[in-house]
Amino acid sequence: MERTTGMFGIADFVVAKRKQATFLDGIAAMIDWNRIEKILKNGLGKTNEITAGAKGYPAILMFKILLLQQWYGLSDPEAEFAMRDRISFTQFANLSLEEPVPDHSTICRFRNALIEKDLLQSLLDEVNRQMEKQGKLVKKGVAIDASIISSAARPRKQVDVETVACDREEETVPTEKTTMPETKVSVSYSHDCDAAWTKKAKKFHYGYKAHTSVDVDTGLVLAAHATPANHADTGELQALVKASRLPAKSRVYADKGYTSAGNRNILKQHKCKDGIMNRAYRNKPLTGRERQRNKLISKKRYIVERVFGTLKQHYDMARASYLGTAKVQGELLLSSLAYNLKRALFLLPAWERCVQ
Repeated sequence: MERTTGMFGIADFVVAKRKQATFLDGIAAMIDWNRIEKILKNGLGKTNEITAGAKGYPAILMFKILLLQQWYGLSDPEAEFAMRDRISFTQFANLSLEEPVPDHSTICRFRNALIEKDLLQSLLDEVNRQMEKQGKLVKKGVAIDASIISSAARPRKQVDVETVACDREEETVPTEKTTMPETKVSVSYSHDCDAAWTKKAKKFHYGYKAHTSVDVDTGLVLAAHATPANHADTGELQALVKASRLPAKSRVYADKGYTSAGNRNILKQHKCKDGIMNRAYRNKPLTGRERQRNKLISKKRYIVERVFGTLKQHYDMARASYLGTAKVQGELLLSSLAYNLKRALFLLPAWERCVQ
C-alpha cells in the first residue's frame, strides 16, 4: 500500500511563505516528473513502493531524495535529517510537513533497488530526451573519455606482488583487449574485490574508471558506466556510442587512447563521423595535417575533462562511496543525472543560443 503524499495543509502554506527560491524550484518546474515516475514504476515492478512499516513511499519521492543527496553531498542519515529540517527539501519532494520522512535505511534500499534493476541509464535517457524536446540538447557531437575513481576501500598492509595494468601511454600501441600492458608493483589487500590497480603518469591508482560520453555543445552527460581501473579505454567506445543514442552523422571525439582500426569501424557501423585523434607510432611520425587535425579535435573534446572536474569537485566522484562495480556505476549515473538537471536549468534552447 502506498502512502498518500502531497496533501498539503495550512501549516505547509504558512511555512512556505518563509522559503526563499532556490534552483530546486526551477528544476521542479523544468521536468515532467510523471514520465520519470512511469519509468520508475515500470522498472521496479512490485518494489516500486519501498516499504517502511505498514505503508510504502512513492518511488518518485525516493528518487528526488537521491537527487538532493547528490546536489548537497549528503549521506543517507544526513539526508533523513535534512528532509525533516529543510522546507525547500520537503517541497521539492512534494512531501507535506505532516507526512513521515523516509529513514536512512529506506533511502539506501531504494538506491540499491535502482541499481539492481539497472534503471539509472534509462532515467538519464529520459532527462536528456526532455532536454531535446525543450531544445536545450541537440546531439551533433560527443566527446568520450575515461577518468579514474579511487576505491572507497583503502588497501591494507602489503601482502603480495601482482601485475598492474598501465593506463594508456602515448608511446604504447593500443590493442583490442580489455586490459592494458602490465607492470609489476606491490599491491595491498582490500575489501573492494572489483577494484583494480592501474598506473598513470608514473603513479599507481587503485579503484575504477568512469567511462563517459558528453555532448560537446552543452556539456550534458549522455552515457556513463564504470569498470575496474585496469580496463583499457579502447574497448569501451562501442558501449558508450550505443548508449548515447546518437543520430546519424554525429561526430565522436576521442583522444589517442581510443585509436584503433576496430573503433573506427565501429563509428562507421553506427553512421557516426570519426573524431578520434591520430597517434604517432615508432618510425611513423604524424604528418602536418594529422597534427592539425589533432589540435582541432582537442578544442572540442576538452569539455569532457571539465565535466569530470565538476563531478569530482562538486559531486564527490573523486573517490567512490560504495564497494563493487555495480554500485560505483550507480553512483556515477546518479551524479550525472543530478549534474545534467542542474546544468540544463541554465541552458538556453538551441535557437536562442544561435541568435546570441
